[in-house]
Amino acid sequence: MMTPALQTSPGARETGLTLRVGPAGRLAAELDKERGRVLLAVRYGGPASGLRDADHPFVDVPNSVLDGAPQLEIWGTPAPAARFRRGELAWAEDGRVLFGCRSRRVGDDIEADAFETYRELLALLDERGYPGLQRVWNYVPQINETQRGVERYKRFNVGRARGFEERFGETAEQHFSAASAVGTVGEALIVCFAAGREPGTHVENPRQVSAHRYPPEYGPKSPSFARGTFAPASWGRALFLSGTGSVVGHETVHRGDPLGQLEESLTNVDALLEGAVGRSGRRRHDVVRFGLLKTYVRSPEHFPAIRDALARRLDPSTSAIYLKADLCRADLLVELEGVSL
Repeated sequence: MMTPALQTSPGARETGLTLRVGPAGRLAAELDKERGRVLLAVRYGGPASGLRDADHPFVDVPNSVLDGAPQLEIWGTPAPAARFRRGELAWAEDGRVLFGCRSRRVGDDIEADAFETYRELLALLDERGYPGLQRVWNYVPQINETQRGVERYKRFNVGRARGFEERFGETAEQHFSAASAVGTVGEALIVCFAAGREPGTHVENPRQVSAHRYPPEYGPKSPSFARGTFAPASWGRALFLSGTGSVVGHETVHRGDPLGQLEESLTNVDALLEGAVGRSGRRRHDVVRFGLLKTYVRSPEHFPAIRDALARRLDPSTSAIYLKADLCRADLLVELEGVSL
């Protein structure tokens, strides 16, 4: 399934946010035309150049695009957006919404790098008056490799948890938002985020143990995220879906079977959406009509079958990006995440 050349989420009329996705070459002109109203631009499949100098936060995520040329994801607002940069951190805000990104070259201690990133991120949200974290996208270099005998993802989780605990103490779990953490190439830890003046509604999946309550076998600190987040009512119907894989309870299922894992992931998404409606008081969301569905595939040889299986399920209006990425568990072969406006 090919990504449309330009897709603007239909929910933009209700939320005031716009989300445009398409080939980077075609959408580059949109960045110039909408200067001053772009909250965040992310290019997938370009060089590993990290945060770029621009009139808005603009970051390159170097993961390969599996079905074509580099893709561009542009978050915009109809209101004028003020843009700021402070070293490795850039953000834009319009008085209601703040989007930002931090790109940090990692050293020999990914835990410390993650801690400093989250400490700075959370301090920024307090400083600017946007304490309601809604979504975080983490791109972790060499995510499954070991660092001093411990997998880098597990070390990343320790640093991330320390950042939340330093800021919120015993109430840290209440502030975990939707998030994903996948591998990337290069040497930069890339963390993009969205926040609001008000808190969102964080939701969990009844088929899965909450990630922040995983048993110790998954690392000294459990992952600090919720399975999904409904943005504040002032954002309209925005729903952020966390990275979702073939996990039931806390265990990986369908090991070695990419299509089996894809189906289990879709079942998990459906369960999350079904259960979240009553708790949030919002309308029923449907994964097949998401504004953007991003699919991370560990092995490129699995991509054609995964793409074809999803093409039979997704609404043609859904923008889709397929990226090559190592995942947070070495036995996971595919992961889904997305947004519905």
